[in-house]
Amino acid sequence: MLIRRLLIQTIAQQQSQVNSVRLYGRWLHRNPVKVLLPFEPTTKLHLKKENVINMNSKILNETEEKHPTEIGNDENKHFQVSLPPAKSKEVKSKKKEKLRKRKFYLSQQKIFDDNCEIIYEKFKDNDGRISTLLTNLKSKKERLRSRQVLVEGWRLIVDGLEAKCKLNYVIFSRVEDLNKLRPFLPKTGIKFFKIPYKEIELWSNVETSPGVFGIFEMPTSENIRRLSKPLPLDLICDNIRVPGNLGAILRIAVGAGCEKVLLTKGCVDVWEPKVVRSAAGAHFRLPIHNGIDWEDMPKFLEEHTSVFIADSDVKITEYEGVDDKFDALRIPVLPYYGVQYSTLHHITLVIGGETEGISEDSYRLVFLVLGTEIIAL
Repeated sequence: MLIRRLLIQTIAQQQSQVNSVRLYGRWLHRNPVKVLLPFEPTTKLHLKKENVINMNSKILNETEEKHPTEIGNDENKHFQVSLPPAKSKEVKSKKKEKLRKRKFYLSQQKIFDDNCEIIYEKFKDNDGRISTLLTNLKSKKERLRSRQVLVEGWRLIVDGLEAKCKLNYVIFSRVEDLNKLRPFLPKTGIKFFKIPYKEIELWSNVETSPGVFGIFEMPTSENIRRLSKPLPLDLICDNIRVPGNLGAILRIAVGAGCEKVLLTKGCVDVWEPKVVRSAAGAHFRLPIHNGIDWEDMPKFLEEHTSVFIADSDVKITEYEGVDDKFDALRIPVLPYYGVQYSTLHHITLVIGGETEGISEDSYRLVFLVLGTEIIAL
């Protein structure tokens, strides 16, 4: 009988140890503060006492009755404070006066308020007015009809403002971006619209949008402000179709000091967003005449100008002469380093397109109108 009792106690102890191991493994993934082992004395435990919240409804009601102002966040505290009637009336009158001034400034298209802060209107997502405005400016037909152009980025906006071009709208997402425009802004005449950045990303033409759009009145050759006196040099773009190439030509023309650029029919739209971005502000510094027919081209050329046709499809050898097409038209062919440019009164350079090069209309124009005063490069 005694042996049986000892056997039962031993089996019970082993079973309790197995159960403790199993429970320990089950609760291990919960990151316990401390694991209590059955053989560890309880006097050496150092556990933090937890703050247990009693959810009894009677206790909660008693705390609300004793401390009604301590429950809630800061906004509730603010609204529970009652102002004196005179003070409340003064606050309301100041708020109404501020709103009245804001509406007046917006109607007068003023840019700064009394505190020299920029006044703007805030629009929500998918606002129809913003969508209509930007959709029209994405179309070439609507750009020509409204005589407005869209630029992206604060640098292009500053270039336009420095050139004294008329800025009508600024669409932005962060108020901090306007600080870069502040030194160049006039006092009146510009409307500012604030929209979410995700809306600007939808209308942007770049992968990471700078977060600000500017809408200018389309500059003309009469209101272009130059940085310096130009050289007696004109460029004729003959069927340039790649936006990036046309923008690079305009950028180089400004750097070289060209007088004007003439674009024939068939060239890409000069106000296409990719052209504006690659030109880096050249549109505001250079007179550009686009969509010119070859029959009307002589009207845009200067008197006593020497026309140079940049044609790489020319073979010049000392013994064989030149190609038959130039010999038949009596066009002298020279390399670019064989011309004394300083002796010429005015220069007009014709640049061909990417796919077809110099067109026959270019040779026909210079041969019929200007005779033999032609040099092909």
